[in-house]
Amino acid sequence: MNERMPRLVLPKPFLRRLDAAGVYCQTWVTAERQAQSGRWVLRAVESGGASKEIGRYIGFFAINGDRLPWLQRLDRITSSGVHAVTVAEELVSVEMARCDQTYQLLVAAHRLGEKVEGKRPPVISTVMYRGVDGQLSNELRQQGLAPEFFSRSGEVRPIPPKYVEAVCLVTAGVSCINCRHCHALIDGHALIESVPRPDNSTAR
Repeated sequence: MNERMPRLVLPKPFLRRLDAAGVYCQTWVTAERQAQSGRWVLRAVESGGASKEIGRYIGFFAINGDRLPWLQRLDRITSSGVHAVTVAEELVSVEMARCDQTYQLLVAAHRLGEKVEGKRPPVISTVMYRGVDGQLSNELRQQGLAPEFFSRSGEVRPIPPKYVEAVCLVTAGVSCINCRHCHALIDGHALIESVPRPDNSTAR
């Protein structure tokens, strides 16, 4: 685990409430070696969920904001915990915490650092966007929208356009009571089927 990996800093009372509500969120990204190919990849676990009042969720996406396929689903007896694993050479994490209608957001990019023979490469992480005390009413959340964040001077701090959809998906996750499914990662077969096929209707 990279101890310097950026993550939301949440007050201890909030963390205790999450624990009491049974909401578990695994926020770290690790470097893992694939024995057969000999290459290193990043491993990340989508996790989280919510109760009526609070929630925490982390989802993972491609660097350009597209959805990634999950490697395996992780079914558990309890809800609002781990949901699926993905591996990639680089990825973006979208971590969010919610207290009623107030949201905290951290979007970070992760890649493998310089490889040294015999050593595990470091995970290099860069903060892409940090949102503090964003607001979103229940009515707007049900429309699939993302929270709105402001600077200290009261100006709107827009989310980078390529990550807006990702943030909307994680917003749904951080509000999903007793969550048992993925909001960010997607079945690889469904991802392939969603890719437009070439139109051969004009082929001769």
